[in-house]
Amino acid sequence: MSGWKRLLSVMVFVALAACGRSSNDVVVGFFNDIAHGDTEQAAARFSPLLHAKFTDDKIHAAIDDWSREIATHGGLRDISTSGGVILYNELARYDVTLRYRDGKTKELKTTLVQTEGNWYIASAL
Repeated sequence: MSGWKRLLSVMVFVALAACGRSSNDVVVGFFNDIAHGDTEQAAARFSPLLHAKFTDDKIHAAIDDWSREIATHGGLRDISTSGGVILYNELARYDVTLRYRDGKTKELKTTLVQTEGNWYIASAL
């Protein structure tokens, strides 16, 4: 590979990496925000469509409920994701396992949507 092609490849990779957080980063960050009681940051990770559909009070109440649930188990020990199926670079689906400090686990299906180049949580059930 010539020097110019190599440089162009590196530049494209760096540009793509700088475009924003990956969908997986958003999922892990979302559950970490909840575990740490950062309601505002977790709410900011919800899709604009969910913000249009539900009031901020309902979104914050749901996040606070999750935060309390995590706290009853002593917090999070680990968050693991699998799947990561991305469709048309607009939708992503992950199977998420929350491992609590008390040894229990919770399995969730989490869907994300990409809006204006950023990934947002569309559902976490």
